Amino acid sequence: MAVKYLVLGNSSAACAAVDAIRENDPEGSITMCSPEPYNAYGTPLVSYVVKGTSTLETAYIRKEEWYQRHKITRLFGPGKAGVKLDAAAHTVTLEDGTQIEYEKCLVATGSVPFTPPFKGLPENALNRFTFLTMDKALGVNAYIAKLKEEKGADYPVKAVVIGGGLIGGKAAEGLAYRCDSVTVLEFAPRMLQAVLDDKGSAMLQDKWREHGVTPMPGYTTELIYTNNDGTLVTGCNLVQVKYGDDGKPYTEQVGSLECNILITAVGVRPNSAILVEAGAEQGRGIICDKHMATSLPDVYAAGDLTSVHNTLTGGEAPLALWPNANAQGRVAGCAMSGDMEHTYNGSFAINAVGFFDDVSILSCGVNPRDNEMDQYEVKLYVDEEKCQYVRFVCKDGLLYGYILMNRPDGAGIYSQVIRERIPLSELPADVFERPIQELDLPMYFRKRNMRKGFDGGEA
Repeated sequence: MAVKYLVLGNSSAACAAVDAIRENDPEGSITMCSPEPYNAYGTPLVSYVVKGTSTLETAYIRKEEWYQRHKITRLFGPGKAGVKLDAAAHTVTLEDGTQIEYEKCLVATGSVPFTPPFKGLPENALNRFTFLTMDKALGVNAYIAKLKEEKGADYPVKAVVIGGGLIGGKAAEGLAYRCDSVTVLEFAPRMLQAVLDDKGSAMLQDKWREHGVTPMPGYTTELIYTNNDGTLVTGCNLVQVKYGDDGKPYTEQVGSLECNILITAVGVRPNSAILVEAGAEQGRGIICDKHMATSLPDVYAAGDLTSVHNTLTGGEAPLALWPNANAQGRVAGCAMSGDMEHTYNGSFAINAVGFFDDVSILSCGVNPRDNEMDQYEVKLYVDEEKCQYVRFVCKDGLLYGYILMNRPDGAGIYSQVIRERIPLSELPADVFERPIQELDLPMYFRKRNMRKGFDGGEA
């Protein structure tokens, strides 16, 4: 088959690209390919499907009507992942052998789970899951329902989550509503190591405990236990992470944990194999120009698999966040359909996550590692009674980043301060102690925003 626009992927970047293509080219043929059979859905909603507060249908970010209105040919489901790209021939071969000839191709295949080689971990155990896709969420629910049906409604369901980052934390939240016990193991000395410091993480862990989740920072596993035929995980050994005089970590076995649900949520990596094998230039991710074109002719990339220029630090690395994927997808779609006015020149991290409806965490910009803290000035405000933890990272008279736990007001304005490089000297002295407001911004900046609004641009 032949198509004008071939899109590999069906999430934020892919859908944003299709929207842009249709604005410029209402009739050009579009084919989308995805190994999942579903409409595009919000990946952050996977945990809420496990939790039971969202269904497959309510998790959709694109309804059936969208695909029909955009005249999209869908090749969705098992066997429909792209596995080989021949840039010279302008063809992509799918897993089931289907070959598609394209004029322009976008690869927006996102991330895939990374799981360390734990000893004894079976590939296809019925009760072992990763936590990135809707299939895994539905699989968790189906397995627990089957377990209760076979063993009885009172049979205790015990879950172990390996990984205490954002994905592992959200997995634990969903499981807490389905399981009798949930234990989260994290090699690092605190949960959400990449987001919170010791104090902020301790406050979050207290909230997790209130909801029946047992966080175990500084502990992990090295051996998975299974039944005789390896079809079921039955538990794991428990090791404590310690540090020698040279600062290097080592582990010491301290016990074991039983479980009948195992979630591996250690990390993700770019799903870029099809581009790498086709010869696309790569760094820590696929390298693209300002129009999201790869080094391969007529091949574009967007989302988690691309290398992003960090406009605050100057670094280059993948940025696996929804707003970034959406922005890149739109630029790629514009360029693929002939609109070269829109460009993507880099970004910085902006993220939002909530736990159990009583903890919200908004983060933006630079979040320095422990060994980088001496390069920045940190302003910290903590109210344990309200479970509020607020941190601002500053350098050279500028705001570089923030973390707002349970104090979301003004987050968008703080982000503007970072993005526009507004000097802190031009803001009131107390804008960190209380939520910032629009009136706190310099008059010239407010007037510029008003002009943008009147002109029909972004206000």
